[in-house]
Formats: sequence, C-alpha cells, structure tokens
Amino acid sequence: MFEALPNSAAMLARREKMPVINPNKKGNPIKHPAAKGPRIFCDSAVKADIAPLLKAGLIHGITTNPTLLKKAGAKSWKEAKAIMKDLCAMLYPLPVSLELTELTEDKMVKQATELGALGKNAIIKVPMGGYPAVVDGGDPFTGLKVIRRLWEKGIKTNVTLIFNTTQALWAANAGATYISPFLGRLPDYLAKNDDPSRPSGNSLYWMGEGAQKHANSEFVASGGERRDAGPRLIFEIAQVYANYGITTEILAASIRNPVQLTECLLAGADILTVPANVLSTVADHPLSDAGMVGFLEDSKAFSK
Repeated sequence: MFEALPNSAAMLARREKMPVINPNKKGNPIKHPAAKGPRIFCDSAVKADIAPLLKAGLIHGITTNPTLLKKAGAKSWKEAKAIMKDLCAMLYPLPVSLELTELTEDKMVKQATELGALGKNAIIKVPMGGYPAVVDGGDPFTGLKVIRRLWEKGIKTNVTLIFNTTQALWAANAGATYISPFLGRLPDYLAKNDDPSRPSGNSLYWMGEGAQKHANSEFVASGGERRDAGPRLIFEIAQVYANYGITTEILAASIRNPVQLTECLLAGADILTVPANVLSTVADHPLSDAGMVGFLEDSKAFSK
C-alpha cells in the first residue's frame, strides 16, 4: 500500500483556501465536522445509478464521457446533449463534467461553449495532450490553448489525461479549474513496458547507460511499488500546488477499488471520481456485517 508521507505546512495552508463542501445548516447547533472534506464525484451518466447516491449525500458532482452517455442510452449527439442537460438540472448546483469530442482548437472552443450552455454547473473536460497522435499535424499545445481560451470566457474546465506533474502545472497555469490524473493507468503501463533487467519504473524514468527517460519523476515512477505509482503522482502534484498556492483542484480519476480511495486521500487529492459500482460498496466491511449480526442477536434479549 502507498506509504503515507507527512503533509507539509504549505499543503495544510492550501487546504484552508479550498471551498467549503459541507456547509453548516441554519438552526442546527452542531457544526458540520467535515466542512472542507474531500468531494466525491460519481463517474456515470445513468440517472438510476446517480439518484440514490445523490439522495444519500454520498456524492458532490458527476463526471461523464461519451462511453457513459452511450451506456445511458444516447444514440446520437442530439440525444447525448439532452441527457447532459438533464443531468445538469438534476445535479444543480453540483458540478457536472461534460467531455469534448472535437480535436482542433477552434472547434473545441465552439463545442465547449455549446456544452457550457447546457447548465450553469457544466464543467468542460479537455484532454491535456495526445493531439499529434490522433490528428495529422496536430498541435501538441491544443489542450493548453483551449483551456486558456475557456478560462478567458469564464468557462470552467476539468483537464483529463494527466500523467505527470509537469502536465498538472501547465494545466493550472492555463486556467484549469480541475485536473484529473488517471492514476490507475500508470501501474498498468509500468507492468507492461518496464524492462525487467532494470529497476521498476524504468519505462517512465531511467537515467544512465545512455538511456534517459523522463516521462515522470523518479519519485512517481520508481519510488516504491509499481501499484503505488498513481497515489505517488497525486502526492507530488499536491505538494507542488501547495508550494505555489495553486488552488486548481486535484481530481483523482481511474479509481478501481475502495482501497485506492484511501490511498488518494492520504496523498492529498481534493476530489475522487469513482464509478457507481465502487461507490455502492463504501459502507461495506466484513467486520461490520459480523458486528451487526451480533448486535441483532444480543438485542433479542430486550424484545420481551
């Protein structure tokens, strides 16, 4: 498991600048104990999955993408937009992340404006990089240019496909509201691409013998177990943001199990985006089950 590191004074100071998530209720003498606790976003576009989580107060927003919209029943862009608009109304004023499908700067800005009009709580998902891989002659800075232009227009953004701290810093400089490190994909990449003759993490970081790879810092790529690379990335970004007072929120994405929730919280994530099936298990523990069975059995002594 990810080795928890001590929070610096700068990280604690950054936390004080973050918004109140659980406000006190008028007339309630008990102040909310987690006023600035972490937020949970549900990764879904299916209302039936979202509704019970929202009613239970388990989530503070949702994230969507074309795959999730298709799962929710959309068979055309018109139907997808109708679902997105409905979700914005359902969640208001909580944020709803909506993903762009265009891949060039002007078209992305136009589409972002269109999606932003679906609800005041709409957040536009912008991929950080990868444009030359999917567009002939693509500009590698397309994402950063779009983020800046949307910031200038007053449109909030969630920058996706973040895999190192450099990307996170530049996204914040461009004006990102949120950044989404995809932590689950890092250990997958390491397991698939590491040279077994070299230390763990060499496919993302190696320096020596004529080979130099710097897709990540040594701390993230090689600073511990492969499976912990994602939480180490969250911690590294959180520390750098704290050093410079950056309030772009760190949204830990690609979470696959409940234990990773804890690891990301230890690392300093501001928000966790979690699939509905994982969220449905957050109250579960085998000892809780056993304890409830025992309490119920013992309580029968008082039923007469």
